[in-house]
Amino acid sequence: MNENICKTIVENKEQFIPALFTVKQVNIMEKWLKKESLTKTEQTYLYSAIKKKIEPLNFFKEGWYIKGSNMIPERIEQAKQMLKEINKEKAFISGSFLFAEKYNDIDIFIISKKRKQYRQGKKQFICITEEDLKKSLFYSAAKYSVANCDLILKRPVIKRQGMHTLIFAYELAINEILDNDDQKAIRDVLFEYYKHVKNTILDANEVYQKFKEIKNKKKEEKIRIINTMAKELLITLYRPKYLYNELVPFIKSMKEDVKEFKAHDNLLIYINLLNEVKDESRRAQA
Repeated sequence: MNENICKTIVENKEQFIPALFTVKQVNIMEKWLKKESLTKTEQTYLYSAIKKKIEPLNFFKEGWYIKGSNMIPERIEQAKQMLKEINKEKAFISGSFLFAEKYNDIDIFIISKKRKQYRQGKKQFICITEEDLKKSLFYSAAKYSVANCDLILKRPVIKRQGMHTLIFAYELAINEILDNDDQKAIRDVLFEYYKHVKNTILDANEVYQKFKEIKNKKKEEKIRIINTMAKELLITLYRPKYLYNELVPFIKSMKEDVKEFKAHDNLLIYINLLNEVKDESRRAQA
């Protein structure tokens, strides 16, 4: 149930008794707000009769919280309407739906006690907990959003990825550039680069705009930019000795793959970049 609506009813009980609620029902609401224990009978009242009366009142709540700029005005209104329709106490909409003419999905985040995801047409419902807002991915989404509640955002604790996970994301980005694919992996590298190297967590629109800048460049320039980001990430996140010891056998294995596969342009790009990182790591230890 919506705590703010319950609080308003309790504080203005004379306006709601007996028109909408009984004295007993308001007293139960007051106990619930104070986190006092309820009897089984009171719990039955709360989650049946009282809850059914509270839920329709959500439609009259006009407290909207908009974070971010350059949203499409019509999309803001559509987002508000969708949030009214789903009728959840704490929810927000983020992603390209708010700022891009063309979009694939509408990302609807619901703050709940359990995590789950489900889809209805273009609507992607993502149920997260309050604690999840401390994770950089959800923090980024909430930074650019239309919400029906005031999202209290505290800068999350930044955790680094494993080196091989980061290299895999880099490899995917290079492959997508060479194959002229959607190039979504570029966004992953870009997001990690700004988070760890620039100490900035980009919001959904910032990621999109920076990604678009890279995507519009020629293939060789895209590769150069991604190589630079990947190199700075590796050198920033990992100790020189660790990098060197991990990369020597890794590069050796890649060179064996070059002999095995005829189409190996991507492997040569990886090897060149990782050799640069390895050599710089060796020099840093001298």
